[in-house]
Amino acid sequence: MQQAFLRTPFFLKMGFVMAAAMLVPAVFAAVQGDYFSFRMFFYSAVLGAFGFGLLALALSNQRLENSGFDQLIQIGAVFAILPVFLAVPVFELGGGIPFRVAFLDMVSALTTTGLVVYDANSVPDTVHFWRALVAWIGGGLIWVIAASVLAPLNLGGYEVSQAGRNIGLSRGLTDVDRARLLGRSVAMMVPPYVFLTLMLWSLLTLTGSTGLVSFIHALSVISTSGIAGPVPFSQADSGFLGEATVLFFWIFAISHVVYQHERFSLHKRQIFHDPEFRMAAILVAMVSGALFVRHWFATLGGTGGGDIIQALQALWGGMFTVASFLTTTGYVSEFWGTAQQWSGLETPGIVFMGMALIGGGFATTAGGVKLIRVYALYQSVLREFDRMEHPSSVGQSRGVSRNDLRKGGFIAWVFFMLFVVAIALFTMIFSLLGQEFEHAITFAIATLTTTGPILQMSALGDWVLKELSLLSTLAASIAMILGRLEILVVLALVSPSAWRR
Repeated sequence: MQQAFLRTPFFLKMGFVMAAAMLVPAVFAAVQGDYFSFRMFFYSAVLGAFGFGLLALALSNQRLENSGFDQLIQIGAVFAILPVFLAVPVFELGGGIPFRVAFLDMVSALTTTGLVVYDANSVPDTVHFWRALVAWIGGGLIWVIAASVLAPLNLGGYEVSQAGRNIGLSRGLTDVDRARLLGRSVAMMVPPYVFLTLMLWSLLTLTGSTGLVSFIHALSVISTSGIAGPVPFSQADSGFLGEATVLFFWIFAISHVVYQHERFSLHKRQIFHDPEFRMAAILVAMVSGALFVRHWFATLGGTGGGDIIQALQALWGGMFTVASFLTTTGYVSEFWGTAQQWSGLETPGIVFMGMALIGGGFATTAGGVKLIRVYALYQSVLREFDRMEHPSSVGQSRGVSRNDLRKGGFIAWVFFMLFVVAIALFTMIFSLLGQEFEHAITFAIATLTTTGPILQMSALGDWVLKELSLLSTLAASIAMILGRLEILVVLALVSPSAWRR
C-alpha cells in the first residue's frame, strides 16, 4: 500500500491530502453545531477521495515519468485544477456566490495570495477556517517543493544562490532519487511547519485573541497568505505583544536559512550573516523610518499632535506594516491607524506595493521578486561603480567568485525584467477587460506578488471581486499561479529543451 502511494502521481497525492484536510473543517463545524457545513465538507471529502482513488487505480498499471519536468507540470496542475475540487464546499456555503468566485477564492488561498473575494460576514466560520487551512497547506507545499523539486532544477531563487550553475532541468536524478528526495523533504519540513504554527497559535491566544481568530491568524502568518478570517488582524486585540510575536515569526518568510540546511556555503552561515535577512532589516528600517519622518513633519506643520506615545506607536505601526508587506502577508498593525491620526496623512499605498514587489526570501512562502535577487542586483551595481572608478580592478565578493557574481546578477536582472513585463501584460489584460488603469496595475501587482491585501491598502475604493467576469477571474487566477510558481519556472516548462526526452 505504501509503495503504491509512493508511485502515485504528485497531483493525485495532493488530491488525497486535500480530501483528508476537508475532514478538519467538517469536525470543526460539527463541534460548533453547524451540521449543514459539516455535511458539505464531509460529503466533499468522501466524494473527492473516491474520485482520486479511481484515477489512481486507472493509472496504477501505467509507467509514468517522474522527471523534473513532469514534477513541474503536476505542481502547476495542483494550483490550476485542484481549486475546482476545493471550491465545492465554498460554493455550497457561500450564500449564492457563483462558482467562478469560489474558484477564484480557492486559487487565491492555495497560492497564499489572500484576496478578499467576499464580505467576511456573508459566510460561516467554517469557510474562514477552510480558507486559512488551504493557504497553510499551500505554504507548506512551497517549503517542500522548493527543497525537493526547485533546488535540483536550479529554479525558484536557487539559480542565483547557486551562482555560476546553468539553469535547466537536471537529469542527474533518477525517478527513485526524486521520490526519495520528495519523501525526505516532507519528513524534514512538515513537522517544524506544524510545530511553528501551533506555537504561534498558542502565543497569539495568550496575548488576547480568541481561539478561532488566533488560529486563523497563525495559519496565515506562517503561510504569508494574509487571510484575516472573521476578524481583521488589526482588531484581534493581540496588542503590541501579539504583533511583536508575529514579527519574529516572519523571519521564516525572510530567510530559509533558519529552517533549511543546504549544501552551499551561503546558507550555512548564521541568520545574522544571511544577506537576505540583513537586506530585509535595512529595508524595513529605512522605509519605516521614512514614513515616521513623513508623519513627524506633518505634525510639525500643525495637522496633528505631538504626543510621544503616539509617535512611538506610529513608528511601530509603520515598522510592522512594512515588514508585513515585505513578506507579502499584508497584515496591518493595530497602531497604523494611530500613525494616520497623529499626522493626518493618507495611506501611501505605493510604498507597500514596492515592498511586496521586492518580496521575502527564496524557498519561503513569500512572493515577489525575492530578496536574494535584489541582493545580487545590488552587488552587481556596486561592482559596476567600482569598475567605473578603477577600470583595471579585479573584483571579488566575499566567498563568491566574480564569475559567479556576474552570472547571478545577470540572471536576477533577467528575472526582474520578466517580472516587469508580466506586470505590464496583466495590466493591459485587466484594462481590456474593463478595469481602470489604476485598478488594473494594482490588481496585477497584487496577484503577481501573491499579496491580496494590497487592494485594501491602495486607497482606490472598495474592490468587489465577486462581480468580476469569467475572463477576469481566469486572468487573475493565471496571474496568481504565475506569481506563485515564478516566471523562470514557467519559462523552463515551455522551453524546447524541457520537452526533449
